[in-house]
Amino acid sequence: MKKFEETWESVRGHKLPSWYNDCKLGIFIHWGLYSVPAWAEVTWELGAEPSPEEWFRHNPYAEWYLNTLRIPDSPARRYHEQTYGKDFPYSKFAESFTCEKWDPKAWAELFREAGAKYIVLTTKHHDGFCLYPSQYTDYNAVKMGPKRDLVGDLAKEVRQAGLKMCTYFSGLYDWTTYPYPRTDHNSDSYYAVTYEFADYSLKQAAELIDRYHPSILWNDIGWPKKGREDLPWLFAHYYNTVPDGLVNDRWSVDWCDYRTAEYLTGTKSLTEKWEMCRGLGLSFGYNQNEGPETVLSPRKLVCLLADCVSKNGNLLLNIGPRADGTIPEIQESRLRALGAWMKDHGEAIYGTSVWLERQEDDLENGAHVWYTRKGKDLYVIIDGLGAGEQEIKLPICDAKLSVSVADEMPIHTKLEDFFQE
Repeated sequence: MKKFEETWESVRGHKLPSWYNDCKLGIFIHWGLYSVPAWAEVTWELGAEPSPEEWFRHNPYAEWYLNTLRIPDSPARRYHEQTYGKDFPYSKFAESFTCEKWDPKAWAELFREAGAKYIVLTTKHHDGFCLYPSQYTDYNAVKMGPKRDLVGDLAKEVRQAGLKMCTYFSGLYDWTTYPYPRTDHNSDSYYAVTYEFADYSLKQAAELIDRYHPSILWNDIGWPKKGREDLPWLFAHYYNTVPDGLVNDRWSVDWCDYRTAEYLTGTKSLTEKWEMCRGLGLSFGYNQNEGPETVLSPRKLVCLLADCVSKNGNLLLNIGPRADGTIPEIQESRLRALGAWMKDHGEAIYGTSVWLERQEDDLENGAHVWYTRKGKDLYVIIDGLGAGEQEIKLPICDAKLSVSVADEMPIHTKLEDFFQE
């Protein structure tokens, strides 16, 4: 096993593990104190907002509740004062973050049934509350709220289910250390610019590595400027601890194992591995205001997965559990529908690669297709056909294909030995 040194030259020698490219589907989990108020406006997808000011004042991300209520005269602040009172501190939500109905084994079984291969849990979001017993703060789920190691309990069940356990961490923002709201998209501001805070983030990230050996060290937003010189040490320590682990691209430095996209923003590359992260609806954290009108239908969910995979991406699909540990029914139903589709069509998803020459086509009958490949075989994922026996003509070959469609869900067919190299 290669030992990585604490230098950028050494760290950049890390190779993308094959498991990550092959698995295609992960489950993101945003769960924390923000799950108690579970409130945000229902506005836009990230990237469709009219302006940064409008985005942060009317933020649809329920996990950003604390930041939004800090903005004077925001709807979130008005809601908070009317519901909880002007003097009700955010930290008091820990008393109601009980997780009393949580069954981590049932979660893991649901995620496996959905067809996911890796799980990314928010161990600490921007509000600073840790879901594990951090030795660097008492503001955590073992000292407060449920009084248990939520990260450790889920990691055990996820791994027993045969899935990869990964950890999300907010390295740049911790609102317990910074009292002012973020109001624009400048990610290198609105945090405590001190060596003390940079060291705090470093210690907690290393703590996650040592406690849980996560398969992905998923950092958000960026990394404190005064601690970026420490990242070669952190990455070397991580790779030496978890040889088949990965880091994403949200570290404020020119190194990552893969890129990320989020709703309508981010990097999508045919030659460099990337990952789409998004909620089933508009929010990551549970938002009581969202209903079926903003939640992806099973058909649209499958189409999203096919689109990502055909273009060299993975889909990291988020759920937002309630504060009691239950998963909202509409979210659970979507995961089960996705899993049912994957049982029949997963061969066109798992272990495939991108066809660099062509990724998708519109057909003359109004249907749409995405292409994936595996060795010499080409898979065609088809959406938009009516029920029954259908005949389609693809732009990539002369022959017509006969397919059978049972319902409105996409189907797949395989062209064997399509590639002759």
